[in-house]
Amino acid sequence: MGVFKRQRINSKGKKSEFWYIRYSVNGKDKWELVGKVGQVTKDIALARLAERKKQLRLGQLDMLKTTIPTLREFSRDYMVYQREVKFKRSWKKDEAHLRIFNSLFGDKKLSEITAKDIDDYKQKRLQEVKPVTVNRELEVLRHLFYLAKKWKKFFGDNPVSESGLLKTESQRIRVLTLDEEARLMNSSSEHLYPIIKTALMTGMRQGEILSLKWEDVNFGNNLITIRAEISKSKKNRRIPISSSLRTLLLEQKIKTISTGYVFVTPEAIPYSPNNPSALKRTFTTARNKAKVENFTFHDLRHTAATRMAENGANIIAVKEILGHADIKTTMKYFHPGDSLIKAVEILANYK
Repeated sequence: MGVFKRQRINSKGKKSEFWYIRYSVNGKDKWELVGKVGQVTKDIALARLAERKKQLRLGQLDMLKTTIPTLREFSRDYMVYQREVKFKRSWKKDEAHLRIFNSLFGDKKLSEITAKDIDDYKQKRLQEVKPVTVNRELEVLRHLFYLAKKWKKFFGDNPVSESGLLKTESQRIRVLTLDEEARLMNSSSEHLYPIIKTALMTGMRQGEILSLKWEDVNFGNNLITIRAEISKSKKNRRIPISSSLRTLLLEQKIKTISTGYVFVTPEAIPYSPNNPSALKRTFTTARNKAKVENFTFHDLRHTAATRMAENGANIIAVKEILGHADIKTTMKYFHPGDSLIKAVEILANYK
């Protein structure tokens, strides 16, 4: 984009200079005449260019082939994509987050939603929920704008990226003590007990455990395969089966082999990863009975990761078992200071 002088020759052969502006529409350069040099100043040409940039961002130029949808309109396309193309297991949460945004500015075109709108939302929403919840909601809207731009339904800057996410404290890590584990196990039902034990012995996510089928368990190689379609990373990964876990799974197989799933409800019905309310009720009951406070099912995964780290497991191995895409996520379970001390002690005692 820019302002340029270009020479033109009239029918009598006379040369004159004119101001032109150039901007891009749908990836193609567009030249527009502003006026003759001397009659029109460069400042006027710059003002015209600024106006065209704004119109492009707002989708107001007739030359735009694509009609900019409203947030409410594009939200429907976005949810179809998340649900039926990406098969996102948590699509219902995304849908709930978008309902909040649609209630605020759902009738605005995507190009009309500004960073100021996002700032106003953050200020209002912070009176109701914690910053981490606000960020979780904003991440959905940010991805929606990213996809809209990718599909050429929106041409401006992502207002969520311009506004930015809120600063939050480091993610809380709640680890189950051995005494709490004993109480929780004693308070668990027959169907809940093996699920909790599996979480503690593998670090698997709740959805991965509930979706586990017997075809994913290989007793010959002692491996559990987490299929790509149920993995958060959308990649297959394998977790070794320890001797204790092997015993537990063999006992479980006698009970549930006919269902095809490793873990089922008391009614012998497979759990639904998208609606794990049956497990949530059972887990909450056991947790309250055991008097284990401020603890969620996901904290079982934190507990498994912390125990591996504290007992000298290799950080790369822990990363692969947990299925982390970035080793920085795994690092929060390790304490570099302790590793540094061990490292220099190795050097001191090397023979």
